[in-house]
Parts: sequence; C-alpha cells; structure tokens
Amino acid sequence: MLLLFTENLISIAAAALLTIISENVIMLTVIGIVLLFFVSIIFRIRKNKKKGKREVIRPVTEIIGNVPERVAELNQEIQPFGFAYEPYQDIFYSLMNPWQRELGYCRLYDEASAALSMIIDSEPIRFEYNGRKWLIEFWKGQYGMNTGCEVGIYYTTGLDLNIPGLFNGTFYFCVKDEDCINMSFALRKKGNLLFTRNGYHWWLTGFKLGEFSKPSDLSMDITMDLYDRKMAIAFTEALIKAGYKDDEYAVQGRRVMVRFTKPHTKQPITRTSFTDFIMQRNNESFCDSYNYLTEAYTDTLDKLEIVRKEDPTMYDNVLHLGKPKAVYDSFNNIKGFLNKN
Repeated sequence: MLLLFTENLISIAAAALLTIISENVIMLTVIGIVLLFFVSIIFRIRKNKKKGKREVIRPVTEIIGNVPERVAELNQEIQPFGFAYEPYQDIFYSLMNPWQRELGYCRLYDEASAALSMIIDSEPIRFEYNGRKWLIEFWKGQYGMNTGCEVGIYYTTGLDLNIPGLFNGTFYFCVKDEDCINMSFALRKKGNLLFTRNGYHWWLTGFKLGEFSKPSDLSMDITMDLYDRKMAIAFTEALIKAGYKDDEYAVQGRRVMVRFTKPHTKQPITRTSFTDFIMQRNNESFCDSYNYLTEAYTDTLDKLEIVRKEDPTMYDNVLHLGKPKAVYDSFNNIKGFLNKN
C-alpha cells in the first residue's frame, strides 16, 4: 500500500510539473534565452581577458633587471671602445680617457673616414696661441648606424711632418687634463633638437643610434670657454679666415659661440658624391634593419637585448661607436716621426 501510494504521488507531481511547464513555456523560453545571453557575455569577457594577457609581452626590463643596473652593464661593455650610454637623452658619448686620446689627430684621419662609412662634415680651425699650434675641429654627420657630432681640441709645439708618400702636415696631440675647456653644443636636424652635451673636456661628442641623417640636414650650436680673451681673438680670427661670417659666430670675453651648418674649409678628397651615395645607402640600410628588428620596443636597452639575441653581427656593429680603429691606422706609420714636446 505504501509503495502504491508513493508511486501515485510521484505521478501526480510529475503531471503538475508538466502542466506548469506547458502553460509557461514562452516565459521559460525567454528566461532561458536571457540566461544564455548573460552566460555568453561572461564567457566572452573572460576569454578576452585571457587573450589580452597572452598578447602582452613583459618589458625586458622586468625580466633581466632595472634601468640603472642595465645601463651600468652596457657601459661596462662599451667602455673598452671609449664610450658610455646616457639614457635620459638616449645617446652615446665619449669618455675622458679613451684609447683614442693616445693617437692625437691629423688630416689623415679625416681622409680615412668616408671609406669607412663615416659620411661627416669636418671643420678644422687652426691657429697659434701661447707658443703652440692649436686645432679645434668640429664634425657632424652619419657615423655608420649613428647620427652624431664632435668637438675636439688638440695642440702641438712640434714641427710639421714631411713623410714622402704618406703625409705632409701638422700632427696634433690631444690636450692634457689641465688644458681642457668647458664647452657645450646642441645638435639639430632640420631645425629640430636631437640632443645637447656639455662638460669640461677635450673631446665632446654625442651619437644617436638608429638615426639616419645627411650631414647637410644637421647643424651645431657650439659654445666654448677658452683660456682668455687673447685665445678667443686668435680663434675667431681663424674662423674669419676660414670663411665664417658675422652671423655665424659671436664673442663675449673669452667665450666663443659658433654655428656650424655648412663647412667653410676644404673637405677631405675622399668625400665625393659617389662615396657619399654608396656609403649613405649602406648606412641607411643598417639603420632600417636595426629599426625594423626593434620596432616593437621603445627603450634602447630593450632594443639592444633583442639585437644581441637576434643579430650578433649587428650588435657588434652597434658597439663600435664613433670613428672605428681603422681610421687611426695611419698613426702606426707616422708615430716614429713624432716629437712630443
């Protein structure tokens, strides 16, 4: 009896439930659709969040160290080449005592530059002061994979060299620490500021990696605090002799300001339209390759990590900043003729 009663109760309940469902099928259908809609939205949101998380690449800085540590590591790596990295302006610059300081300067170095992808305007200003022959030279242009510029100060008391078949002219030595000067410059490209530099130095430089420029697109505004008014006058007289006009320089006591746009002095014979075209196409190609490889990154430290991993040959080229050692090869041929006084 109990079993029969239970079966009848279940049958009655099932019949009642079927009646409710049949009478409210439209409402239940609507509720089901609404619930399905909300479930679909929740699923899509979760899916997009997961997808977004998969697509975001953690910055290299979060993986391999913070900026100060990585700058220190990079500077340790490029110190043997005579340079350091400054992250605030994203430029490379020369150190006070690099290997280049032992090699002085002469015209042969400028002549060797173009053949080594250094398509740069050079402006040597020579003058005499206080019993010495002086050279203050400006450079700007494309240094392989870098747009950059330089100001260098040199002197000598020695006689000019006359080495048949090799060199006839003055060889200058880099000034000593006590003879450095305070100087600064601003480098602009088509009127837009690229970077500035200042310091007590003998060789003030700056180089921007991956930036391609024609030398004619660049200009430098240079300020130098020379030793005294007498030296400033000697230097400005040399500027005038080179062809500088009143609107290209100014003098305030011992301070001299120069705007270097188009060189007034004779350029190296290796700077021809042909060598400029060939080397600049090569330089532009290197810059394009670097920028393409690193286009997903904005920070130079991150870019260099990618280049190091993906293209070691390019990374090696990056490390060789400024003028390569081959520019100074002629020093080995003339150093035996030098008389350091």
